[in-house]
Amino acid sequence: MSFFNKRRTIRLSQHRTADSPFGPIRISYNPGPAVIALIQGPGMPPVTVVPGRDHGQIKLNGQVIPTRRRNSNRWALRRRSRTRTAVVGERTYELRPVSLRQARLLRNGTLIAEAQGTLRSYASLRDIPGIDARLTWSHGLDPTDVAIGQAMVVAFGAGAPGALVSIASFWL
Repeated sequence: MSFFNKRRTIRLSQHRTADSPFGPIRISYNPGPAVIALIQGPGMPPVTVVPGRDHGQIKLNGQVIPTRRRNSNRWALRRRSRTRTAVVGERTYELRPVSLRQARLLRNGTLIAEAQGTLRSYASLRDIPGIDARLTWSHGLDPTDVAIGQAMVVAFGAGAPGALVSIASFWL
């Protein structure tokens, strides 16, 4: 077996916990260039996340969940164009930025959580955009809703810059 085809074990060395309606969620991750995060909680299916504001990826029970951006143009300056959508079965989850540090998580158009991020998530050496975000959950959720919601916030971050901030950061 060649070196490149060999399966490797990745040890997730750092851990964080987040609150959910079903108990604490454990977010395990490794820092560095090949960042991966594992989200686990009581009664929740395990979710693997490859974070990134532009090209994040989510796997639920080993299946890749297709996520898309409302507008795939990198130069789309409006905050609304940074909305992310994930389709799981017959449910559609949407992470909609409201401000620089806030986002709403919707399931089939119904609010299920509000995310509050930090300004540290925009630091240049920050690998995981939503690791510090806090979520406030609604009632009547199931474990899959919580798993997908937490994974979307960890992968894509909470909030997005508006047009003026995008233009200013381009010139800096």
